[in-house]
Order: sequence, then C-alpha cells, then structure tokens
Amino acid sequence: MASPLIRSFRAQGRSRLLALSAATCQRLSFRGLATMDGELHHKTQIETSSVQPPEGSSISLKNATRDDSLYGTRPIYLDVQATTPTDPRVLDKMLQFYTGLYGNPHSSTHAYGWETDKEVEIARGHIADVINADAKEIIFTSGATESNNMAVKGVPRFYSKAKKHIITTQTEHKCVLDSARHMQDEGFDVTYLPVNQEGLISLDDLKNAIRKDTVLVSIMAVNNEIGVIQPLKEIGKICRENKVFFHTDAAQAFGKIPIDVNDMNIDLLSISSHKIYGPKGIGACYVRRRPRVRMIPIITGGGQERGLRSGTLAPPLVAGFGEAARLIKEEMDVSIFVCLFVLWTTCQDEISGEIA
Repeated sequence: MASPLIRSFRAQGRSRLLALSAATCQRLSFRGLATMDGELHHKTQIETSSVQPPEGSSISLKNATRDDSLYGTRPIYLDVQATTPTDPRVLDKMLQFYTGLYGNPHSSTHAYGWETDKEVEIARGHIADVINADAKEIIFTSGATESNNMAVKGVPRFYSKAKKHIITTQTEHKCVLDSARHMQDEGFDVTYLPVNQEGLISLDDLKNAIRKDTVLVSIMAVNNEIGVIQPLKEIGKICRENKVFFHTDAAQAFGKIPIDVNDMNIDLLSISSHKIYGPKGIGACYVRRRPRVRMIPIITGGGQERGLRSGTLAPPLVAGFGEAARLIKEEMDVSIFVCLFVLWTTCQDEISGEIA
C-alpha cells in the first residue's frame, strides 16, 4: 500500500493533470455539437466491436480496453507520441471561430478581418513564448512535416550559389531524410551523421563534417521512436561558431522540455499542434530574424506569413494551437514530473497488489 505522502501527492497530481492526461482528454473530448461553456448537446457512441488490428499484428483489442462512461468500452490510448486528444479548453477556444469570428485574417479593410487577425497574432505570441522567440519569427504551416520541408529545402536553395552542403543524421524523421535526399537530387552534398548506442550524435563528428560550403545542419531535438534528446545547446554553439544555420525538428520536444532558441542558437525549428493537445492540421516553423535566415518559399501565391508561406490561415486551428501552447507553458514545469510519478507509483501499487 502506498504511503500517505504518496497518496496525497498522487491525488494532487491527478487534479493537476486533469486537462493534460490522455485518458482524461479522451473522456472529455466529446464528439458532436458543444456550446462555448462545454455543455454537451449531442454525443455519438463509438462502436469498437468491429475494429480489428492490421493483418499480422499481435495486438488484441480485448487485451487493452477500458470502460469509458461516454463512449463505452474502448482501447486504452497511450500513443501520445503519435498524436494527442484535443484538450476541451482548446476546443472551446476554437468554436468561436466557426460561429462569430469567421473573418479572413488577411482582410485588412474591415472589422471582421481585424478582429480575427488580432486573435491570430495573440496565438502567435503564445507559441513564441514557449521557445523564447519573437512572435514575428513564427511562421504558421500545416504541421511539422511542412515546416521541415521549408527548412531543409528552402534555406539551402536560397544560398545554393555559394553553399551546397547539408548535414543531418541517420535517425531523423522520414520527412527530413526524404527532403535531404531530394536536395541530393538537386545537386547538394548531404552528410548523414551516425549515432551511438544511446542514439546520440558525436559532437566531434559534427565538427569534422562541417565544411566551408556547409549551409545547414538539421538534427532532431527529441527522437520520435526512442525519445533520445540531442544536445541542442552544444550543437547550436558549434553551428554558430562556424556560421552554419541550425535547424531542429522539435515536434516531440515542444512543450515537453525547455527550449530557448536564443540560448541554444537555434535558427529554424519545426513544431506541431497535435503533439500538445491542440488540433491537427496546424504547425509552425520558427525562422530567426537576427541574424536573418533567408529561404525560398515552398508555397507561393499570396505573400502571407512574411512571404514564406502563402495561403489563407485557418483561424480556428491557429487559435487552438495558440491556446494549447499557452496551456502547455503554464503546466509544463510540474505536469510531466507529476505524471511520471503518478504513473510509476500506481503501477508499483497495482503490481504489488497482484503479487500479494
């Protein structure tokens, strides 16, 4: 049996994590129409009896189910590195943009555009605050994959007359590796750094790989498969000393570990909303302004987002992303430690009880 201290801490932890835990959000993220205060008008029962795992899978649906008061019996969701359920508070923030605040944020000649644009900029500021960036350095995209493509393709293309060398690692996300291979097809030379048994790169290998014509180093902050955290500050220092731009795919790091783009000398950073209990379909690319990072845009046609990513923004998604960023910044310091503590002690208690 757990000690009174552990039981007390666990109770406090559960309360603190109510809106962040995957299980809670899964229960509270209702399907159907909801009002701004969260009142449920309609709910859809989700039928899982016919759901089957892919052919050849050893996973059994009945071996991993839970009783859900809203949806009935459903599998326990633990795949939060892939995506997270939308926080109900984020959903509440988004709903107003489907009803009242429906103006185009790029319409600068009337009040409907002004009020929506104001909310977009507030969201941009919340996202920038998480990484200690200037709000003007946040470029909205459709997600981290697009942001990675922007950085790995756009920057080298701009500087291609003088620099034709890119450095990345062998364990990057597929969108970075595919982008690097695409740049090889365009005539760039790409160095793929190996990692050790812990999944970390060698800083000496990085130093030795940098050449006079190296334009970009792209190294993932937190690996999406094994969770290893690369030494971002040390990598950034090496890149800055050699006048090489440093890009990091921070989709798995944003809101989970402290990131300071200035202290770490990060020039470009890719993030995604749905990894932090925000909506899917929205992400951002941090692009440093001083010293300025230049790139050739992947998407053109309207000049939005400082001319780096054209197209009308989706205010509901932007606002949801901003709200998720605001919440994660407020709750990051305590929630992750408490979550791990509660999970560990609960598992210990349950296992001990089964053995007894």
